[in-house]
Amino acid sequence: MSIRKTIAHNTAYNAAGRIWEALVSIGLTVYIIDTIGLEGFGLWSLVAVFTGYAALFDFGVASSFTKYIASFAAQNRDDEVSAVVSTGAFFYGVLGIVIVAAGWPLIDLVMNGTLALMKILSPEREWAFQGTARWEEARFLFRGALILFAVTNCMAPFAALQSGLQRMGITNVLSVGASLLKVAATIFFLEQGDGVRGLLYTNGVVLAAFTVANIIVAYRIFPALQFGPRHLRWSLFRTLLAFGWRSQVARLSNLINFQTDRIIVALATGGQLELVGLYRIGEDIAAKVRQVPALVVSALIPAVSDLDSREDHGRVAQLYIRSTKYVAALTIPLTAFAIATTDLLLSLYQVKSTLGVSCWVAKIILVGYAMNLLPGPGVSVALGKGNAGLPMRAGLISMIGNVLLTIILFQAIGFYGIPVATTLALSISTLWFFAALRRDVDVPPLELLRASCLWPIIASLPGFVLCLSITLACESYLDRVGNLAIASGCAVLFGMTYVACLRWTPFMDAYDVAFLRETLHLDRVPGFRFLTARVRDVS
Repeated sequence: MSIRKTIAHNTAYNAAGRIWEALVSIGLTVYIIDTIGLEGFGLWSLVAVFTGYAALFDFGVASSFTKYIASFAAQNRDDEVSAVVSTGAFFYGVLGIVIVAAGWPLIDLVMNGTLALMKILSPEREWAFQGTARWEEARFLFRGALILFAVTNCMAPFAALQSGLQRMGITNVLSVGASLLKVAATIFFLEQGDGVRGLLYTNGVVLAAFTVANIIVAYRIFPALQFGPRHLRWSLFRTLLAFGWRSQVARLSNLINFQTDRIIVALATGGQLELVGLYRIGEDIAAKVRQVPALVVSALIPAVSDLDSREDHGRVAQLYIRSTKYVAALTIPLTAFAIATTDLLLSLYQVKSTLGVSCWVAKIILVGYAMNLLPGPGVSVALGKGNAGLPMRAGLISMIGNVLLTIILFQAIGFYGIPVATTLALSISTLWFFAALRRDVDVPPLELLRASCLWPIIASLPGFVLCLSITLACESYLDRVGNLAIASGCAVLFGMTYVACLRWTPFMDAYDVAFLRETLHLDRVPGFRFLTARVRDVS
């Protein structure tokens, strides 16, 4: 019961933080596009991809912090927790100096190589960057992002204490504070006329404040923490590295599947940053939808590590089954709603002339993101049990598949072959993962998919048809406030029809009702009794 409540509470904290973050992000994105334009937004999107690839040089050590802090804390091994923080911070301090020193001149080589490739792919647009102020601005942004990346890594082990000790409430309080500071700093720098550079300055201000806050919190929530050279453990570093390098493949896969499309768009279109910006807008809507079901997964890794350290394998299997059901119950209707109302949602950005590009990108990628979310609980279970190899192989499948399919489909159908390749690669990887995980958790994949996906799909169909009809009827209406109101009404309508239809299916059992009522206290929410009326409750 305590594990169940811990996961539920941490998920609730994460939900509040992610919802707030999504709202702030959408508002800021609209403001940024209005202020610096699609071209500037497209350039900033490429900087984010660059930072993601630079992060691969951290050897994945940070991905192991949460697992080992959770495991050592569960066994009351305070010295080992201090060793994780000290060893991780020292390693990243040294690595950061090396990366910045080596990366500074390499940025010129990378940019010159990009220019040469653009000459080959789009010789008619060679002028787009060479010798322009935008080209120099990109150089400045890449170097600044490299420094911020190095500092962020050094802070990672302190921040990992919050997730490792399952204190997600604190994490989300800090995140809300950081988002408020980000809003204020973004407005300040952009109104000063700093342009895209102002976004880099904003990240620097937020990172400085966030680093100080995380270090203070680390000592507050774990008073036994001791930090210094005498707590460095070479044997522990080898353990962290052995776990982490496997997760690097999954991170590389995520980069290729979720970010590298922007680079391909830039190269394939001869550096048309406006088109990169439009592609990024489509990705952004899909990513926001993806965040909500991911909340169910976010609190699982430390909980699984705790259960696994106690060798409670039966509860781990139950955790896998139930959490997959809950992820599907959120993912499927949210994806269906987002696909049906994409035009309404994207009109918030008011990119009138070329809105169709972003809409189709979003609709295609939403399907792939949904497929990618379904194995999320299984990935958390595998990582919590220390089996990083399984997600690594799944990442390899999606990564290699995405590269090959992008080459084939871009040649075959053009621009839209890029998002289609991403969706197909994620789907193939997901199906393989479900089959492979059965060796660790004895749950048949077909049975899991039927139990988790069948009824949510059926229950989503009426709402999808209704919302799609409303969207098509309003397709010529491009007022931001009006479309937001229409989309909100569609959300209410979709939610009501989904709940009404799900009520008449055997999707939930008595355990689910007890969990929702006793742990999440959803019995206080209007409609809960209606939804669960068909399920025979247990005392």
